[in-house]
Order: sequence, then structure tokens, then C-alpha cells
Amino acid sequence: MAVLLLLFLYQPLDPHVAWRLLLIVGLLVGSVALLRLVPDRVLSLWWFHSALFVGDVGAAILILGWTGSQSNLFLIYLLIVFGSALTRSPRQHLVVAGVTISLYLISGWRPVTGWPHHPEFWLRAMFLAVSSALMTILGRDSRLAQEEQRHRYEERLVQVGRLATLGRIAGEVAHRIKGPLTTISVNAEVLAHRPETDKSALKELEEIRDEVEKCKAILKDLLDLGRIEEMDVAELDLRAPLRAALKSIETQAQRRSVRLAEDGLAEALRVRGDASLLQEAALALLQNALEAVSDGGSVRLRVSTGGGFRRVEICDDGCGISPEDQERVFEPFFTTKKDSGSGLGLSAALRIAAKHGGTVELKSDGLGRGSCFTLLVPVA
Repeated sequence: MAVLLLLFLYQPLDPHVAWRLLLIVGLLVGSVALLRLVPDRVLSLWWFHSALFVGDVGAAILILGWTGSQSNLFLIYLLIVFGSALTRSPRQHLVVAGVTISLYLISGWRPVTGWPHHPEFWLRAMFLAVSSALMTILGRDSRLAQEEQRHRYEERLVQVGRLATLGRIAGEVAHRIKGPLTTISVNAEVLAHRPETDKSALKELEEIRDEVEKCKAILKDLLDLGRIEEMDVAELDLRAPLRAALKSIETQAQRRSVRLAEDGLAEALRVRGDASLLQEAALALLQNALEAVSDGGSVRLRVSTGGGFRRVEICDDGCGISPEDQERVFEPFFTTKKDSGSGLGLSAALRIAAKHGGTVELKSDGLGRGSCFTLLVPVA
């Protein structure tokens, strides 16, 4: 309405039709008052939004018909079509666009001469139709992408909240179990050193001690899950913790003939965070990738920058992750490795990433097609 008022004032004013100016001002003030007085529940209804756009078209036809600015009239129509595509759902936009194009065609009809014969008028009508279709597709794709991103980050927030709650419980349980496990380990050691203990008993005692050590490793992971890290935040070069994490798994990789590759570590990667925690997160992702590949496989670490984040991609050509398991891989204790793995490494990496204002993303095409985890850390 404000644009229409300016277009009207730009034209030479006729004192005999001053009431038109008052009408335009009245429409402008009335539309603002309507938006202020209408309840919120009505403002959120699609038909109310569509009615506003159609009202704009009607006002454009009336006012620009007074001024005779046909080219400006087309631009107003185009503005309404684009505005509708940006703010409405695809179905609502198509309704508004259809009404807008129809009104544009009606505005060109004259009782005596009929429809305009010059091609410019029809080219503009076709341009409006094509623009409406393209904007509908782009608007739909944009909304789908936004919804997917919002859903992904909401899931990450829920998982981080679960980790915080579970961490407190797990820490308490781990502290209570650690004492009895130590007693079992010590008694097994004492029994193993008694002269009267036979060989079969020694073998069983050795198994007891091995299982106790496994339980202690799980308890350590539980305590790590429940601890509240004192972050030593400083500006640092992300390459240092990444290279330290790579060095930590070199021996395991060489033993299994797994190829380690790196890319994007030539230039400085400035971030703000805790170097030891970032190394721990990267190591958890690298260890997960190493356990997923078979002997002779490959693990690749690649760093890039985009969207305000350092993107640390750790990809493997291993067993991959099924679609039904991809939503659960960050849950504590969930693991697809039957013989090894506590199911706490990926959840710990996600927790550390969240403490730095980032997250961890997963991409896998399914079983047997490898997987790629991306650690996102904000740029300093």
C-alpha cells in the first residue's frame, strides 16, 4: 500500500479527484490497523494471508488504473507473486499467483477493443506464470531444506540433553560398582598365587580378571560420559589435535594394513575450544572408523570450511550403517559391533562438539557402503 501511495503521488494530481488520495491513505491506515487488531490465531490462517495478497492486487488494479501506469502495474503484480512465494506454502502461493495472473489479464481487457494485440502484454502474462511456477519449486525446496536442518538440530539437542541426564546417573552407578570390581580383581589375584590352586582354576581366574578389566574399561567410559569437563577454552589451530588423534591410531592401522589419508591440513585452521577435548572427539570418530573397516581398508580425514564451521570429515570404506540404525548411533551404549565397542565413543564426540557450539553429522548410503562422520567446530 505504501508503494502504491508513492506511485500515485508521483503522478500529476487532479484537484477534482482528491478523494482518491484520501481513499489510498485510508486503505493504508486501515490495512495497518487491521493487522494490529486482528487476533493472532486469525493472522496465522492461510486464507487470511491469501486475502491480504489478493487485496493488494485489487488495490494495484484500482490505483494504477487511475494513473495509467501499466508497466508499473506489471511490476506490482510481479512483486506480489514473489512475496507470496517467499512467505506462503506452495499450495497457497499457487492460489495467490493464479488470482494475480487472472486479474492481470482482466486489467488488460477493454470493452471496445477487447484484449490487447501487442505481444508485450502476453509475454508479461507468460513471464508471471513461469515465475510463479519456478518460485513455487524454489520455495518448496527451501522449506524442505529448512525443515530437514531444523529436525536434525532438534534431534541433536535432544540427544545432548539425554547425554547430560544419563551422564549424571552413569557416573553415580560407576562410582558404586568400581569398589566391588576392585575387590573381585584383588581376590582373583590372591587365589591365583596360592600353591594349591590347580591349572584349571588358574585358567578360570584369568578369565575372571580379563572380564573385570573389560568392566573397568566400560566404567571408565561411563565416568567420562558423566564428567563435567573444565574446558580450557583458547584460540588454537585445529590441525594440532587432529594430527595427535591420527598419531594415536597409527599403530593400530599399521597392524591391520589400514590406509590412513588426510587432506586439508596444509593451512592453519583457527578455532576456539579445548585442544584435549577436540582431540578426544576426533579420536573417537577415527577409532569408530577404524573398527568399521576390514583389514586392508582405508580411513580418510578431510577438513574444509563452510557456513562458519570447520568441517572435519572422517570417512571409511567399511561395513556402513543401515538406515534404521543411523538415527540411533549417537545414543549411549548403542553399537553395531557385536564383539567390541561400548557404544559410548560417538555419544562422547557429540557431547564435546555440542560444548564447542558444533555438532556431529552422519552420512551413510547403507550397509557395505562405508560411512562418513563430520565434526563441526565453529570458526574462531
